[in-house]
Amino acid sequence: MLEALSRTQQGVAEELKRTTESGMLPQSLLFSGPKGSSRLTGALDLAFFLTGEESSRSTLRSGRIVYIASRNLEVEANAALSLFERQRNERSRNFLIQTLRKVLLQYHSSVAELYGNRKINVKLRDEEGRGGSLFSNAEAVDAVLMDLEDIESISEKESIEIVSELRSRLVSDFFTLGKKTAGATIDEIRLIQDWLEEGIEEKCVIIENPEDFTEGAKNSMLKMLEEPPKHSHLILLSLHPGRILQTILSRVRRFDFPELNEKTVSSLIGEIFSIYGNYRSFDSFFFEEGTDDEDRNLMKDITESYYRALIEGRMLPLDEENRIFSSLEKLSGYEYFRSLIIGNLEKELAKGGDAKRIRKAWTSLSSAVIRSDTYNMSIRTALDMALREVTNGK
Repeated sequence: MLEALSRTQQGVAEELKRTTESGMLPQSLLFSGPKGSSRLTGALDLAFFLTGEESSRSTLRSGRIVYIASRNLEVEANAALSLFERQRNERSRNFLIQTLRKVLLQYHSSVAELYGNRKINVKLRDEEGRGGSLFSNAEAVDAVLMDLEDIESISEKESIEIVSELRSRLVSDFFTLGKKTAGATIDEIRLIQDWLEEGIEEKCVIIENPEDFTEGAKNSMLKMLEEPPKHSHLILLSLHPGRILQTILSRVRRFDFPELNEKTVSSLIGEIFSIYGNYRSFDSFFFEEGTDDEDRNLMKDITESYYRALIEGRMLPLDEENRIFSSLEKLSGYEYFRSLIIGNLEKELAKGGDAKRIRKAWTSLSSAVIRSDTYNMSIRTALDMALREVTNGK
């Protein structure tokens, strides 16, 4: 039970085990903590245990679990494809299967009437712009993964064919169900509630970042929490629990996930992939493994441009600011970008740079990000705010 979680958050795993074994685990839970703290890993571990499907945990295939995602899984998927293409071993295969199945847990029968007929265009090797529905494309991805599970030894030719088809199908709409905004909608929550009330088998819903939902969606979720159907389990994942409605917080049992340090992250990456280095976060690892040289060089360039402005206490020209933020949007790399800026500040301080100037830049960036999180501002707003603070304080 909770084997994957125990590798990174042993304390949380032990607390969950004790609570579950004592029969005191409530139907509704909140896993709170920073990005990369294994909240989703813990939720999946627990969901497969509660639904009696622990034997399927390694492949993440289930009809009893729904995952409403808010994070960007596209970067992780690109990293999984690149690692599988390069390594072609059991560990990289399992990582690819699990990464894509996390996305497929969103394609649940309970929400098919909302998204089942939405169109998606994919470009396969023999068919240009092949049209189809989001759900039929998801079924095709699942079929590839099922075949991949059965292959004992993967040849280079087979891996090329598998990666080629998956890359053609993993367009941006695949990761978001074609939605314009992340998170659950009122209609989704209502349909999921109806599904939970059907039958007598154990079911579980994992909902990410409810603090960012619309008021209507929050109210619909509150109704589900007030009268949870029998045999149902709800796990909320939150980055900022302080922004969650008190009426929701009062109906969940909270488990806090501490931030993982660089040593733990790097050690786990080395253990799983035999890739050894210093990684501040899993986001950093996924970005570096899932992008090509051109994108990595672009990230390096825009990081240096923003960093120099921050450390020198000056605003960026509008055209350069737009270039930086449009590039970050294209790369889906805000978190990695922020970690690089912090890393550069640490290096300059270690080299004996101007401590007062470095600490001022660090404080401005940190406080701007905290305020952005508190008031639900965009990351772009936070980064712009940090530049204004160091400029005004000159």
